Amino acid sequence: MIPAVKTTAPPAVADEPGAAAPVAAAPVAAASAPAVPVAGRVVLGMACTIHESQALRAHLLEKAAHPGPYEIDGGGVEQIDTAGVQLLVAFALDCLERNIPYTWKARSAALEEAIRVLGVAPLLESPGVSSFVPGGAA
Repeated sequence: MIPAVKTTAPPAVADEPGAAAPVAAAPVAAASAPAVPVAGRVVLGMACTIHESQALRAHLLEKAAHPGPYEIDGGGVEQIDTAGVQLLVAFALDCLERNIPYTWKARSAALEEAIRVLGVAPLLESPGVSSFVPGGAA
C-alpha cells in the first residue's frame, strides 16, 4: 500500500471533466482503440506533485474500490513530479494484479515528458489493450 503524505494543498483531481481547471498545454489525443466499456473515469488535475499526492492517492484508491475497467484522463496535467508518476504506476500495477483493463483518454505534454524521463511507459499500459499512442494515431 502507498504511504500517505500529509498536505494542505488543494485536491489534484476532479470527478467531472468540467471541474478541472483550464489546460495551458495542449493535451495529446488518444489513439482510437477497441471499445472497452468504462466503469470508472479517473480525471487527473492540473498538478500531480508531492504537494497533491495525498488527494491524488485518495482519489485513485476511491476509484480502485469500484470494478473496472477505467478510463484515465491526464490531458489537464500541467505539473507532475516523481511522486505523482509513482501513484499512477501504483494504480496501473494494482489494475494489472486484479486483471482490470484501463485506457488513457489523453495525456498532456507534461505528463508524457515525465513518463518518458522516468522510463515508466511500459508500466502505464494496460496489457492486451491498445490504449494510447503518444502524438495520436499513426
